[in-house]
Amino acid sequence: MVTNDPVLAVFVEETVERLASLESGLLKLEECDDCDDTLVHGIFRDAHSVKAGANLLKLKNIESLSHKLENIFEMIRKGRMKPNDQAITVMLETVDKLRELVDHIDESESFSIRLYEAMLNMVIQKAEEKP
Repeated sequence: MVTNDPVLAVFVEETVERLASLESGLLKLEECDDCDDTLVHGIFRDAHSVKAGANLLKLKNIESLSHKLENIFEMIRKGRMKPNDQAITVMLETVDKLRELVDHIDESESFSIRLYEAMLNMVIQKAEEKP
């Protein structure tokens, strides 16, 4: 990543940290059956912060993926969804894609995110189908 924009550079630095925190949180979530609410709230805040920063900087691909992650974490927080292996795998894959977008921030809008949006939408749809 090479950028001369100091605001963008701060966003990249903070987002790299938040993505590491998201990944760590997801791996912990995968290991526990009845996780502490603090873990889920922390993961949610990380996704929300990435989304908000991307929105301010008009980074639509990063905003879109982090918003969908945020929606899934909100469903988990509200008890409308239990995280399963498939959902966690999709979310981890999305964090990897977000890392790629951040690593290539200047070209991030030219990358395709359709596959990741579709996988996240599938997770949301399956959760909404449950009685």
